[in-house]
Amino acid sequence: MIFFVLASLSILHQTFSFYFHQHHRVAKPTDVAELRKTIKGKELAVLVFGAKRCRHSNHLEHIVNELPQYFDKSKVIILSLDCRSANFTKYCKDNNINKFPTMKMVYLGIHMKTEYRGQRTVAAIRNYIEKLIDNEIQILDDIDKLVEVRADNNHRCVIGFFSSTKSDIFHTFKKVSGIFHEQCYFYAFINDVQQLPVIAIRDSALGDEIFTGKQDINSIYQWIRNNCRPLVPEMTFNNAEEYIEQKKPLLILYRNTSDLNSVNQFTKVVNSEVKDLLASTITALHVDGAAFRNALRFSNLTIEDLPLIQIDTFQTYFTFGNFTNILNSGNLRTFVQNSIENSKSGTFETSKKSIFSRLKPSSNRYSFVEDVSRKDEL
Repeated sequence: MIFFVLASLSILHQTFSFYFHQHHRVAKPTDVAELRKTIKGKELAVLVFGAKRCRHSNHLEHIVNELPQYFDKSKVIILSLDCRSANFTKYCKDNNINKFPTMKMVYLGIHMKTEYRGQRTVAAIRNYIEKLIDNEIQILDDIDKLVEVRADNNHRCVIGFFSSTKSDIFHTFKKVSGIFHEQCYFYAFINDVQQLPVIAIRDSALGDEIFTGKQDINSIYQWIRNNCRPLVPEMTFNNAEEYIEQKKPLLILYRNTSDLNSVNQFTKVVNSEVKDLLASTITALHVDGAAFRNALRFSNLTIEDLPLIQIDTFQTYFTFGNFTNILNSGNLRTFVQNSIENSKSGTFETSKKSIFSRLKPSSNRYSFVEDVSRKDEL
C-alpha cells in the first residue's frame, strides 16, 4: 500500500513538473522571424545572447530558466539566443553583441540600448525586471510639492503635467518612466488645465527642457532618452564597465562626495566646449573621489587635491591643471585635444599607465566573440 502511494506521488510530481516547465520556460526561437513573432505584443522581452561553447552562457542559462515562473507569460517573455547559430549571427552583430552572455531588453517594442550588468542570480535579475515593468511614478497633488521638486538640485527630474491620470499620454508617460528609472526621478502633477499636457526635464546645471514632439510612445521615449541621461553622468564601480566598453577616452571629474557645485561647473563647460566630441571621441563623467581613492593614489593624488580633472585614454592618463582654469574659455577643449593627440603619438610618460583599463569587461564574467570564434575554428 505504501509503495503504491509513493509511486502515485512520484507520478503526480513528474506530471506537475512536466506541465510547469512546459508553461514556464525560456523560449528558444529557431530564427529571427520566429523571435519577432514571439516578442510581438509583449510588454517586456528579455533577450539572453549567448553561445553554446561559452561556459558563462551555460551558467547563466541555468539561472534564467528559473525566471519565467515569476512573471505573467502574456506580458513578459525570456528568450535564449545562440549567436553562433547561422540563423542569429547577423542579428547578434546588428545588436552589437561582442561578448557572451549579454542580456538586453525589448520594452514595449523598443530595443533598449543598455544591457543588464548586475549580479547573475535569480533574485537580482528578477528584481531588475520587476522594477522595469513596475513603472510607478510619484503623483504631486499640490503646488508646494511641485515647488519642492523643482528646487531639488541633486537629481535630474522629469515632470509630467496632466489634466487626468486617465489620459492616454499619462499612461504613455508612466510606461516610459520604467525604462529610465535609474537615470531620472519621475513625477506627475495633475491639474485640470486646458493647456496640458506638458512634459519637462529639470536639470540643475543646464536648466529646463520642454517636450514639443508628437504625443506617442516612440517620440516621448526618444526625447526622454536624449535628455534624461545627464550630459556628464556619474560613474560608479557598478556601471564603470558600460562606459569603459565604449572604448572612448574618459574625461573624468574627481569630486568630493557632497560637491555638486563642481559637477555643475564641469557640466556647463563640457556643454559649451566639448559637447561635439561626446558622440564619437570622449566620454565625460564625474566620480566620487572617496570611492575611487585608489585611482587617485595611483596618480599620486589624494582627496585633498579635489576637485580635479583627468583624461584616461586606456593607454595612459593626463591631469588637468587647477580646476578653476576650466572657466577660462578654450582651456578644457585644448586639454582634451592635446591629451588625445599625445596618447596616439606615444608622447607621454610610460610610467603613467591607464587606470581604468583594469575595469573593462573581464574574462572571469564573459567570453568574447573573437575567443569563441577561435574555438569554433579549432
